[in-house]
Amino acid sequence: MESNPIKNNVFEFWDEIIEEMLLAGRTGNAQVNKDARHIVKLFHNSLKLTFKEVTPAFLQKFEVFLRSRGGTDGGIGVKMRAIRALYNLAIERNLVKEEFYPFKTYKVSKLKGKSPKKALTIEQVKKIVDLDLKKYPSFTNTRNYFVFSFYTRGMNFTDMMKLEWKAIDDNNIFYTRSKTKGNFMIKILPPVREILDYYQENSLGTKYVFPILLKDELTPLQLENRKHKTLQRYNKELKEIAKICGIDKPLSSYVARHSYANCLKQKGVATDVISESMGHQNLAVTQAYLKELDSSVLDEASELLL
Repeated sequence: MESNPIKNNVFEFWDEIIEEMLLAGRTGNAQVNKDARHIVKLFHNSLKLTFKEVTPAFLQKFEVFLRSRGGTDGGIGVKMRAIRALYNLAIERNLVKEEFYPFKTYKVSKLKGKSPKKALTIEQVKKIVDLDLKKYPSFTNTRNYFVFSFYTRGMNFTDMMKLEWKAIDDNNIFYTRSKTKGNFMIKILPPVREILDYYQENSLGTKYVFPILLKDELTPLQLENRKHKTLQRYNKELKEIAKICGIDKPLSSYVARHSYANCLKQKGVATDVISESMGHQNLAVTQAYLKELDSSVLDEASELLL
């Protein structure tokens, strides 16, 4: 018998961890774990599952199950990383011995989603910057968010959403990146100045720069819900903007960040400088971004040798 059958039940422990995440305001992580827990339960078809039962073979079968439901590498990877993090916590809290850890054999790294190239060239970014908003007024916010993100070193959507007027002075924007907690001081470039002026004139009267959060005091859950709703709309409209601008790439909120790195590389900026400007914790992350460099850019570089 297990010393603590309740604790050793994967689903019971998972509920506990999800509860901890919600209490800490980590609503995004909690949702990822709820989704993963739900699908594991569906696959296992029983309310009882011990950590020892989560073997490499169990994970392989679970992967096959997800693929049979139309799962892609990227989506399956998200679920597997959630299980791996949970297993690590179970080891940390002495619920299972490290010798049973299945991820030494089952490698999550093989599930890197082979998504289409995400980065834009500087010419493509300029097309978005030059979009005639008089013709497409309903895309004003989406166009502005994308251009703002690009010219603030790829600021991500969550940080733009939470950006407050008090974090901006005459020349710079100061913010702490939610994901890595790195501190940034970013010079305000002319396209960013134009966007800030626009939102100052059209302010909703909140402490926030952008009209994403509509009032000041929101709970973590309200913040997450609002982010989810507005990010969905942002990504949907970005795809429509791509069509208008003749850009044959799947535009999404992350593309601004990838494109910032790509365009600096196009301009000959060294990788370590790009890495520091984006606040990456190591060069490998930046190199992964830059691997997506358009093959046309690499072809042009080769032609320099002729």
